[in-house]
Amino acid sequence: MNGTRSPKGGLVLHHGLFVIDADLRSVLPPQGEGLIAGLVDELLTTISMERLGPLEIFPATDMRAPGYSFIQPITTSHICGHYFGKPGKHPHFHFDIYSCKKFSWRKVIPVLDRHLSLGEWSANCITRKIGAKRECRSIRGVGREIAEERRVWRNV
Repeated sequence: MNGTRSPKGGLVLHHGLFVIDADLRSVLPPQGEGLIAGLVDELLTTISMERLGPLEIFPATDMRAPGYSFIQPITTSHICGHYFGKPGKHPHFHFDIYSCKKFSWRKVIPVLDRHLSLGEWSANCITRKIGAKRECRSIRGVGREIAEERRVWRNV
C-alpha cells in the first residue's frame, strides 16, 4: 500500500474515508456499466489511484429498489457505490472511497457531478493516521458547488 515514509524509515499510512449521499438530477440508464466504468476510470486518474482488480457491477435483485451496486478494489482499499432509481422518486446515489493513500475529496465531487449530474448531496470525510489526530468534516452542496463545510470533530 502507498504511504509516506517516516523519518525513521517506518511506513505511515494516511487513512481517508469519503462518503457521499446524493439526489441526482436525472435517472441513470438501467444498464449503467458504461457510465460507471467511465466514472471509475476518471476518478482513478483524478485521485492517482491504481486498480487492484476488475470493476464489478451488480444489478439490483429487489425491484422495490431498482438500480445497481459496484465495487472497484484499489491497491489502497476500495471505491464503491449504490444507485437507486425508483420510478416517481428522485434517483439516489450512495458512494464511498476508502484509501490509506491521501486523496482530495474536493477533486472527487466534480467527477461525480460530470458523470451523474448531482442534485443536493451531503458527505462526510474522515481522515486519520496512527499517532495523529482524527478529523471528521461534514459537507453539503448542490452539483459541484460546496454550500457548507464544517469540522464535526477532531481528537487523538
